[in-house]
Amino acid sequence: MKVFLDALEKTQKEINALPETLAPFGLQCVRDNMKHGKFKPNATLTKNTKNAGAKPLFDTGETYASLTYTVDDDGYRVGTNKPHASLINDGGEIKAKKSQQLAIPINKQVKKRTEVYGVRKTINWLENKGWKIFYRPHSIMGRAPLGAKAFGKKVQTKSNKNSKQKQTGVFYVLYIRTPSVKVPKREFMYLSEEQQKEQAQMAQELLGRVLK
Repeated sequence: MKVFLDALEKTQKEINALPETLAPFGLQCVRDNMKHGKFKPNATLTKNTKNAGAKPLFDTGETYASLTYTVDDDGYRVGTNKPHASLINDGGEIKAKKSQQLAIPINKQVKKRTEVYGVRKTINWLENKGWKIFYRPHSIMGRAPLGAKAFGKKVQTKSNKNSKQKQTGVFYVLYIRTPSVKVPKREFMYLSEEQQKEQAQMAQELLGRVLK
């Protein structure tokens, strides 16, 4: 009887330890889903503003790196502390809160400064440097003073001998304006049927070694 009870206790310990043992596998599954999922391609504007523009869900890699797991008596959970994770996983719509329209940076250069200082301070910074800012229905543009460094996307114009561009400076698109942006669903926070089967097999093998 003692042998049986010892074996039963050992088996129970192994069962209780399963969540901690299997959690790294579940985490890697979610990471693989995020990295290799067949998602809808990024829009052109998104590609222009991201470091890994051609790859959905990736920019700085911070969200991917933030994925982790927690373990409790009921099992394990994979998640992240990034607030936007649910939006990029489930999809949704981003709407302007403090103004009528969102201001989306036109490229990585504008985005980088905007992430640090915000739209208003970025525009003030340009104005202090002599830029003239123009608010259009679907964009925010700036006319750079003579000799200013490029910032934003240069507006291409046809050469004209009578053009006063050389005297007035160059126009740049700074932001695209829109009331909202729809984020497509790109689900990665799950275990596929195949991944679940592999996990179940791992659990059976672990318990099988204990019961031998």
